[in-house]
Parts: sequence; C-alpha cells; structure tokens
Amino acid sequence: MRVFNLIWAGQATSLIGSAMTTFGIGVWIFAQTGSPTAFATLILAGALPGLLTLPFAGVVVDRFDRRRVMMLSDLGTASGPLVLLTLNVTGSLELWHLYVMVAIGSVFQAFQWPAFASLVPQVVARDQLSKANARVGTAEAVGMVFGDLLGGALYGVLGLNGLLLVDLSTFVIAICTILLSYRLLPAMPPVRAEGATSRPLLSEMVQGWTFIRQRPGLLGLLVFFAGYNLMMEMALVLLAPLVLSSHPPSALGIINAVGAVGMIAVSGVMSFTRAPKHLVRAILAVAVLHSFLLLAIGSSRGTPWLLGICMFGILGGYAVTNAVTPTLWQRKTPVEVQGRVFSIRRLLAWSAGPIAFAVAGPLTEQVGVPLADSTGRLTGTGTSGGIAMVFLLSGVLLLGVVAATCVPRAVRRLEQDLPDAADEEERGRAVVATPSASAAN
Repeated sequence: MRVFNLIWAGQATSLIGSAMTTFGIGVWIFAQTGSPTAFATLILAGALPGLLTLPFAGVVVDRFDRRRVMMLSDLGTASGPLVLLTLNVTGSLELWHLYVMVAIGSVFQAFQWPAFASLVPQVVARDQLSKANARVGTAEAVGMVFGDLLGGALYGVLGLNGLLLVDLSTFVIAICTILLSYRLLPAMPPVRAEGATSRPLLSEMVQGWTFIRQRPGLLGLLVFFAGYNLMMEMALVLLAPLVLSSHPPSALGIINAVGAVGMIAVSGVMSFTRAPKHLVRAILAVAVLHSFLLLAIGSSRGTPWLLGICMFGILGGYAVTNAVTPTLWQRKTPVEVQGRVFSIRRLLAWSAGPIAFAVAGPLTEQVGVPLADSTGRLTGTGTSGGIAMVFLLSGVLLLGVVAATCVPRAVRRLEQDLPDAADEEERGRAVVATPSASAAN
C-alpha cells in the first residue's frame, strides 16, 4: 500500500487545488458577466470533451505504464491554469479563453481516472482493494469540500491569480509523488495477454465494450447504474431550487456541508475496514436506501434539518458505492484491458448526467407541477411542490430499477458465476503447466 498511499496523497492534494480553481473561475465569470448561461456553458465545456475522449484514453492507459499516463495527464491539465494565469497577469484574459482551457483540461483529465483506477490493482493486494478505493472516494470528497471552502476564503485575499498559483503548486506535488513512487516500485510496462498483438486503435477502443457485452452480469450491472444515475441525478439537480424556494442560500450551504460530512465520514470508515462480503448486494442495498431517501425529501416540504439528514445518507451511500463498485470491476477485469473497460464504463455512467439535467426541468414543469397542484397535500403546490413530486417519482422509479436488476441471475449471482480475472489467469497457467490426458497417452 505504500506506493498507492504516496500517489493517493499527491492526487488528493491536486484535487483540492483543482476545486479551488474551479470555484475561482466560476466567481470570475459571474462577476464579469452576471450570466447563469455563461456559467452553465463553463460546466458543459468542462464535461463534454472529456466524456468524448474516454474511449481513446482507455486505449492509451492500456498501452503504457499507468503512472506515466497519470503524470502526463497532470502536466497537460496544469497547462490550463498556467496559461490562464499568464493571460490574467497581462490583462488579456477573456471569457472564451476560459472555455478553451477548461475544455483542454477536461481532455487531459479523461486520462487520469482510468489510469488511476487500473493502477490500483497493480500496486494494492486483492484483499486491500476496497480500502484503497474508499480512500480514493475520501480524496474526492475532501477535495470537493475543502476546495470550495478554501476557494471561498482565499478568493477575496488572493484573487483568481492566487488560486491559480496554488493549483499549480498542487500539480507539482502530485507529479513529485508519482516520480517518488518509482523509487519504491520500478516502472511497470503494460500488461498484455500471452500471444496478444497490437491492434488498430479503433479496434482497441471497441474492445472495452466487447468485453462488457460478452459478460451478461457486468452488462446488467452497467445498465443498472445507467438507470440508477439517471434517477438520482434527475432529482438531486433540483435540490438547490427546492431549498432556495423557501429558505436563504445559507440553508443550502449547511445542507450540502452535512451531506459532504456524510461522504467523508463513511469513506474514512471504509478505508480502514474490510469490504462487504457480497458486493452486488451492498450496491443494491444502497440503491434501496437512496430510493427511500428521495421519497423522504419529496415529502419533507423543504424542511432543512430533514434535508440535511437525507443528504448525509445519500452522500454517505455514494461513499459505499464508490468503494465497492471499482473493487468489483477490478476483480472481474484482466489488468491488460482495464483501461479500455473502465473508460467505457465511466462513459456510459457519466452520460446519464447530461440526460438527467436536460429532463429535470421539463419534467418538473410538465408533470410535477400539475400533479402537485392536483394532489398537493403531501408535497405542497407550485414550483416547489412540482420539484418535490419529481423526487417522489424518482424514488419510486429507482425502486423499480432495483427490482428489475434483481431478476436476472447473471447480475444477482455475478460474484459467484463470473470468476475473478486473477483466478482465471492462474487456472490458465495451471492448464499450460499440466500435460493433458490425451497428450500423456
């Protein structure tokens, strides 16, 4: 775990710096334009290019030493803050510069996650995978919380230039930790199956999807997460309007902070405890919990303390899922194709976000509000009642997604019926080493 902990510490530091920069850029854009559309465009520029790059990134991750890919990803991502700092110091920074550099940073970051996720099984023992993945989740939660806190505290003192300098220094720390890891563990060339040869780039990009499609259990789990993420994101994107419709912004900040504490607390506990015995059951149990919490939010009428409790449970549940799910995929996927498989997996999972964001508003106006106005005793009426109705609908639909997932044996018995990749490799070596009966005769 020493190599993992070293790299993890550097990446956690970099996540905090990146969150601070994201916060500062958002403040700068709103101060310069006062336009919510400009801010939304920034979010799109930071998400869509990376999403489209993921299939190619997976191939690159599998072709090279994963630490080298991470280091080059950090260097490429750091070019954005460096260019923005130079432009801002010279008084040349314009809005379109931010969009371009954020988009470029998104492309480089697309290499980071599959590289780190597929590096973990190479440097961590199999029985420690869940702890390592939980620590990755802790780093993400800490980066989100402390990045916003520090960004808000330091922006007024240091301005955007100061936040960009801090971000650049965290990239230096991340790169240095990767370089130091080579002293503990030599370079690891890409792992290739015996007899495997390099394929055309497009063929390798498709291989990740082919691997998943040929394993019904993994495919069913991926379909489950597509539905799960769609229901959760469609509801949670409406949390801020639900709170702000009857409470001040400070209430929303407290609710988000309580939720983040839940994620940090549960991630911290899981990073020092053993993984659940049945990973698929744990994933489905969290989904059931989330469905009931969505129902509770929908019937809460915006009560802040109840929303805080629900968000603590929701983000705490995400901490469990974020630790358990990578562990399951790492166990079932051979090391030599993990970059491609994990990239396709994330591409499909993240695709639910834009769909949910596009659907949530019209669903609230066209379905939620009319339902709330006609049966408003539970949710209230008007826009807030319509939002609450979307939470109720999402909770019910999520229960349906879980029920449908439990039907196929391939998903329900995934851990038992699909051998671990390492076990398959060991059996393959044993067959090669042991003469067959026909050969002996």
